[in-house]
Amino acid sequence: MGSSARSGMDRALRPISVFLDKLITEAVPHTVSSDRALPVLAAIGVVLLFSTPLLIGLTGTIAPAFGLMPELAPGNGFAQLLEDPRFLPALKLTIKTGVIATLLVLLFTVLALVCLHKTAWWRWMLAALPPLLAIPHAALAVGLVFLVAPSGWIVRLFSPWLTSWDRPPSDWVVPDAGGWSLIAGLVMKEAPFLLLAAAAQLPRLNVDALLKIGLTLGYSPARCWSRLILPTMYPRIRLTLFVILAFNLSVVDMALLLGPGNPPTLSVLLLSYVNEPGFRAAASAGALILAVGMAVLFVVVMLLERLIARLANQRRESGHRGHGSGLFRQIGKYLVLALTLCSILTIVALLLWSFTQRWRFPSVLPDTFTSRHWLGRSDLLLDPLLATILFALFSSIATLVAAVVWLEAERLGAVKKIDWLWYVPLFIPQITLLFGWQAASLISATDGLWITVAYAHWVYTLPYVVLILAVAWRELDPNWNNAASVLGAGYWKVLFRIRLPLLIKPVLQAMAVAVAVSVAQYLPTALLGAGRHNTLAIEVVTSFGGVDRRVIATLAVLQSLLPLIVFSLALFIPAAMQQKQRS
Repeated sequence: MGSSARSGMDRALRPISVFLDKLITEAVPHTVSSDRALPVLAAIGVVLLFSTPLLIGLTGTIAPAFGLMPELAPGNGFAQLLEDPRFLPALKLTIKTGVIATLLVLLFTVLALVCLHKTAWWRWMLAALPPLLAIPHAALAVGLVFLVAPSGWIVRLFSPWLTSWDRPPSDWVVPDAGGWSLIAGLVMKEAPFLLLAAAAQLPRLNVDALLKIGLTLGYSPARCWSRLILPTMYPRIRLTLFVILAFNLSVVDMALLLGPGNPPTLSVLLLSYVNEPGFRAAASAGALILAVGMAVLFVVVMLLERLIARLANQRRESGHRGHGSGLFRQIGKYLVLALTLCSILTIVALLLWSFTQRWRFPSVLPDTFTSRHWLGRSDLLLDPLLATILFALFSSIATLVAAVVWLEAERLGAVKKIDWLWYVPLFIPQITLLFGWQAASLISATDGLWITVAYAHWVYTLPYVVLILAVAWRELDPNWNNAASVLGAGYWKVLFRIRLPLLIKPVLQAMAVAVAVSVAQYLPTALLGAGRHNTLAIEVVTSFGGVDRRVIATLAVLQSLLPLIVFSLALFIPAAMQQKQRS
């Protein structure tokens, strides 16, 4: 890479040192005692390793967009972008699919809480959500295509006895031009995430007591939720909703599989620019526009929150009880169950196709089964599987170590709480950061290295691990530590023999989430891997449409099995340890 590109990158990187200085000043107390020097240094190392690539990525995207790196990205990026007739339709499609999917996710969560809580289906729903959440985005998208396509399983279930179709219908296609297939996939993937976040808040809100109070005052159960519970719960899940909105607006792998091709979503269009000579500036400019548009939508959501809160307060102060609709709760219950059932059927459809030898339309089940797609295609499965496992192992172990280092330094008072930092890569579109990170890796000749891709996986898994562990780590009774110290246990013995065993359940859950996030990483692997690291996520996306659907199903099932196995172990190991302690 030429000197002009490096000098342009150097000029763009100057603000990074200033920001890092401010960040360290905010996180580290002004006076640090000698016994806390090591935790402080380790915590600063974690912050620097986490924030530096984010700053480099953002700077490396801003610089080409404004013409500061002409050798790498020649031309005016914004002018190139506006000259492309696909840009505005892609932007409109992105806003449409992202906003509608997020609203439907919120509606699904509210319906599940209002219509299923305290029913026989509630426990079953909570048990079904973690496995659905563990399914990677690409695998779920492939399963949805197998489910709702004209020759999909849903059509087969009702043909020909109800539809009279002996051949697949030609009235619709998947993916569709309106993006509704993508919306359905986003809702199926993100709804369990928000519902689990909301369900985790129920014990803290003491929902049972609030329902009793509301019922005593003459409110229907639905009115109790809308007047008493949801206004208190929403602020606690707002950040989760914003993360979902950011993902829905910037998703790439699901948009490639479920979104329309003309125009595509904005993220897919920008990804195509990277592979076209002379369009990197346009890709960077579009990535910035996507990030700014996302910020504008965040502001719009917060303004709508205030308006809705004002109207809700007026209704609450009026004292009007209203009449609860039993029909509404029944309809809501069946809608939630139908969506959950569809999510489960996508996984079953994948499993069936992976063992299918012949499946004629309109047969409900395959005519003949075979295992040759599993046993006879080791050349296609083994290398992506090993690459995926290595990245997942590195991400889960490295993120756990980093999270423990930070939370321990925070517990010891060596650093301050800066939870906002961990949300940064979740709120900024991946494509906005990774374009710049890829530019920096090209300049430094580190693109395609295994450690570069593994580093990106670590950056995107660390926020989930820290945020999951933080609550349990901070709430653990300090008397356990004090008792062990009085008995003569040193710091490391207390950490490994007391704290970690007591927190084994959240620790394993955090590691399982890290594995699931790493397994699903498509864009970091594609942009930074330079085509040298074919993980299962890469294979599923790039092979879709060009390979036998039975092979695609096998790849998708294999990608789904890894996080499912790890989540199962995260549930089984603490239960086994507890049973052993009792015996």
